[in-house]
Amino acid sequence: MWDWFTAAQTVHAFLLVLAAIGAFRFAIGTRFWFPRYIHYLAAFASVLGLTCLTFIPADAPINQSEWGGLKKGLLVLVFPGLVYFFFVFHGVSESRMNARTSQKRCCVPTAAALKPVLVAGAHIVARR
Repeated sequence: MWDWFTAAQTVHAFLLVLAAIGAFRFAIGTRFWFPRYIHYLAAFASVLGLTCLTFIPADAPINQSEWGGLKKGLLVLVFPGLVYFFFVFHGVSESRMNARTSQKRCCVPTAAALKPVLVAGAHIVARR
């Protein structure tokens, strides 16, 4: 029976590594761009995580293991990780759409606007 758990852990680790590679490629594709307010929210979430860490009692199980420091560090990093996670999966598309629509259009005419038009009298005039 424990062989199934070991196999499940191996599959889970593989999927985690695959997801991390995908997230890193996404971050490179967007050039690690996040709006400034997301970084402010993540900093606030880090402070929240540190605050939660101070409220953990001394006899809690997280303090009893030899990996307690690592577990505490990961507990603090969960909060900003959630901020970035929800922004990537729920806010990026809306933020990019707002950025695209707020850009001003340039006054350069398109190719269709400069296409020659035949006018009465057989003169070729550029349409504007």
